[in-house]
Amino acid sequence: MNPAQPPLLSAPVTPGVPSPTSRRRHTVTLKLFFIAALVLLLQLPLGLINNLREERSHTREAAVMARAGATEHAPAPEEGYRMVYRSLKYSVLVMTLVFAAFFIFEILAGLRLHAVHYGLVGGALCLFYLALLALGEVLSPGLAYIGAAVASSLLITLYSISILRSYVRASTIALLLTVEHGVLYVVLRMENFALLAGTTTLFVALGAIMYLTRNFDWFSQETNREANA
Repeated sequence: MNPAQPPLLSAPVTPGVPSPTSRRRHTVTLKLFFIAALVLLLQLPLGLINNLREERSHTREAAVMARAGATEHAPAPEEGYRMVYRSLKYSVLVMTLVFAAFFIFEILAGLRLHAVHYGLVGGALCLFYLALLALGEVLSPGLAYIGAAVASSLLITLYSISILRSYVRASTIALLLTVEHGVLYVVLRMENFALLAGTTTLFVALGAIMYLTRNFDWFSQETNREANA
């Protein structure tokens, strides 16, 4: 008879020290938390843009009053400044949808995007509001919006060709930005139905994300990341 083999011993585990598997187990979840934190962090430069809008609006209003005379009432805020103010209210929604699109490409196509990639895309989104403010002082609100949207979307699309490694994926991002800016413009023009339009957009966006990821195995994604690490 063969001698009894000694039982296999598992690798010793040092108390208080997490295993490599546990350290990398929630990579996808951590990326989602990072995106949420980035959206909140980008509200700081957007707040500065809003302060600049208020300052320039008051300055222009004071100049108009000085030319019109002290007896005249203060003019109403200009439409361009109002558009910037109202569009900033939807900045969280806009950024969340764009970052969600990059995140979906990252997990479905097996890409790995760095925090810097998300940060630069967020910077381009912030430039949309700054360009809208700058162009709104020299152009009509509609033309200013189109110019700012085209400039920001073109910057993000060209960058997406490199980081997403596909013209098709970059074209999808361009289509998303086009639809997003188009819907936002309609929402800004529909003051009485802005809340309804914004809520409908959220439902459609969430439904699209749920549909695209309905068959995705999140646990498998985490396992693959652990194996490749």
